Amino acid sequence: MKWKSVFALLVVGLVALSVAASGCISGGGEKTGINILYTYTGSFGDPAKGKQAAQAQLQQGAWVIYQVAGGTGLGVFEAVGDYLKANNKKMGPPFAIGVDSAQDWIKPGVIIASMMKRVDVGVYNAVKQAEENKFKGGVVELGLKEGGVKLSTIDDVKAMFDSLPADVREKKLKDLGFKNESELIQFLEQTRKQVPDWIWQAVDDLQKQIINGQIVVPKATSKDQIEELRKLSDWKKMEDYAKQWAANEPKPETYSNETLNERQNTGKIAIVYDVGGRGDLSFNDMAYMGAERAAKELGLQLDELQSNSENDYLPNLRSLAKSGEYDIIIAVGFMMTKAVKQVAKEYPKQRFVIIDGYDPEMPHNVQMVLFKENEGSALAGALAALITLNDNKNTIGIVLGMEIPVLYKFEGGYRFGAYWALDYYKNHKQ
Repeated sequence: MKWKSVFALLVVGLVALSVAASGCISGGGEKTGINILYTYTGSFGDPAKGKQAAQAQLQQGAWVIYQVAGGTGLGVFEAVGDYLKANNKKMGPPFAIGVDSAQDWIKPGVIIASMMKRVDVGVYNAVKQAEENKFKGGVVELGLKEGGVKLSTIDDVKAMFDSLPADVREKKLKDLGFKNESELIQFLEQTRKQVPDWIWQAVDDLQKQIINGQIVVPKATSKDQIEELRKLSDWKKMEDYAKQWAANEPKPETYSNETLNERQNTGKIAIVYDVGGRGDLSFNDMAYMGAERAAKELGLQLDELQSNSENDYLPNLRSLAKSGEYDIIIAVGFMMTKAVKQVAKEYPKQRFVIIDGYDPEMPHNVQMVLFKENEGSALAGALAALITLNDNKNTIGIVLGMEIPVLYKFEGGYRFGAYWALDYYKNHKQ
């Protein structure tokens, strides 16, 4: 009898642990919970791996999947699209959530929104500082409050399309099967209407609370930290970690340089694109949007250089710096970090800004623009969870690239937002 009692207690304990791990709560006599599936594919450029990961999550009941895997994530969109097609649906749910730029256009009807990193804002701010001789080197980190991250809107998709050359725009629309841009926008608007207004409002409420400091989103940057978050299903306990980690984290440093800010500006700026160039509807296009806006508002000349491979980074940057003609040189993407560091050392009087690139030993004539992906991902997690709960489902997913510290910020923020949404749903909708 003793062994039977012990066994019974063990079973009860295991069930309790399982419930806690899946984030289940009780309310109104009914059990509501969110299970979060996560897959690190080990790649940023293999759509087949992304598709395989998403298919596995869909088979386990995932109702919304957030892709944070670069080119690998295109396979996530394909998997969700195939699922919808097999069920004779033109639009979700289930849905995918895009990343970095307004990816909604890639698979209309599949992608409900995207967690944008506002590269255009980072570029514009850096150029404006240079032209006002207020440029600072070091780290500039942009979050929700600074307008550096956000969930995409229809206007974001439209703005990106409008920034493209007419021939590129026409080809994109033809490939997607739309006669014109208005037809695409109408379809995207119809897709968004599949999600009730109260969900969009709830996500907006979360955003406002993060911006005004009422809520602090955890920023996991190590294996130990993300493991701590994976154990939790209470967003308030996650927030305790967020505050603890923030208190111990070194503050980003910026450096004023009198020599750089006393130079005579020429009214010319330059941008070096990463591989893919204009028309990628991602970082390159967003960087162009920021630079073009600055050029128009401040009366500047914008020169552009394309990188056809990684071998072009150094010669492109060197040729611009050597000329001495540019008030600031913009490098798009973390892949250029090493090249920017090298050229910045060679030309210490030249201002540079690199988007999404970081090196602790970067020369002080370089501004490194980084983003608070954890905050934007919290909004993605809240959106995913609320859509899922509203449809009486209980599973969401996230597919990531390589398991590296920067991606822990995405996963941790997504988890936080999902469990915040679970609490919101319990208190407002049950």
